[in-house]
Amino acid sequence: MKRLVGLFALSLLLGCGGLYLATRESIFSPATYAAAELRTDLAVVSVLSLVLLWIAPVAKIQALVGAQGHRLGPWEAFTAHVGQVFGSAMTPSGTGGAPGLVLALERSGVPLGTSVGVAVQLFVLDLAALGVLIPVGLVYIVAVSPLALPPFVTALAIAAAALALVGAIVLARFPGALYGVMRRATRWRPLRRFRDRLARMGREYYVSAVAFRDLPLTRFAYLHGVNIVGWLANFILLWALLATYGAQARLLDVLSVLSIISLVGFFVPTPGASGFTELMVGLVVDSSADAASIAAPVALWRAGTFYVAYLLGPLCAWLLLSRRPPRWLRRPARRAVRGDGADPAVSRTPRP
Repeated sequence: MKRLVGLFALSLLLGCGGLYLATRESIFSPATYAAAELRTDLAVVSVLSLVLLWIAPVAKIQALVGAQGHRLGPWEAFTAHVGQVFGSAMTPSGTGGAPGLVLALERSGVPLGTSVGVAVQLFVLDLAALGVLIPVGLVYIVAVSPLALPPFVTALAIAAAALALVGAIVLARFPGALYGVMRRATRWRPLRRFRDRLARMGREYYVSAVAFRDLPLTRFAYLHGVNIVGWLANFILLWALLATYGAQARLLDVLSVLSIISLVGFFVPTPGASGFTELMVGLVVDSSADAASIAAPVALWRAGTFYVAYLLGPLCAWLLLSRRPPRWLRRPARRAVRGDGADPAVSRTPRP
């Protein structure tokens, strides 16, 4: 618990520091958090966006798990998403997001290798979504918007979008790449004691990855559509909050800029990109606005989309751990291991 409180304090301190650099003393003034314009339409948009950005990942996880022959209820999918967000919030560059998701899915009865496959597939969907949204946003900025990005930022955004698309294609269309790494890991001396479990996980992952690669076009369209809707709901929430607090930010400007910030934030070595996100949003979204009109919406946006994970994460973890694990997870593995340390079932799996 002390470590959790310490991580939350560090993340919050980094976030406040980034927001302070962008808005200065405005974040400490109580008047900053009084809405300038209480409009019903903006309140409705804010609430719907907040609900949608938490529901869309649940629908994605259920669809991915269901496409691979397993059933997962809405609550289990929600706890898996919370585990992913909570893991990202606790680790540099969000590296703990995938393990948090895998742990929650496995505890809900999804095999370990399939859970790893779902985590990779969610990452693929996010890369694909941002890899499409960023070029579209750059075209809008160059052709229509008065917002001007420095040439270096534009070049970096183009390179990041291209890299994201290439990474998504490789991970989705060539499942044997990561599967080969898992096979080789079973022969590493430090992992010898885990080779049976690693071999089984690799086999389950490969089956999951092939199932994802061979999904019908309609299922692919559904997954990508739900994923993009979730990202857009996240961005629209910030725009609605900015409008509520009087910042004259254009919706398409916010969508375009946040796509770039979100992708670059994957590689920032702070928990959940704390500090970087607040600083970049505060500086770029509406540089002509008064700082007071930016501080409150950015703080509320991050609280509803990120910092709330520090509350939901421990609660969902407690509920998961208090539940009896599935029967197959309680039963010890009985598969024999060959003399060379390879799992016979993996050896019979066709090479991709």
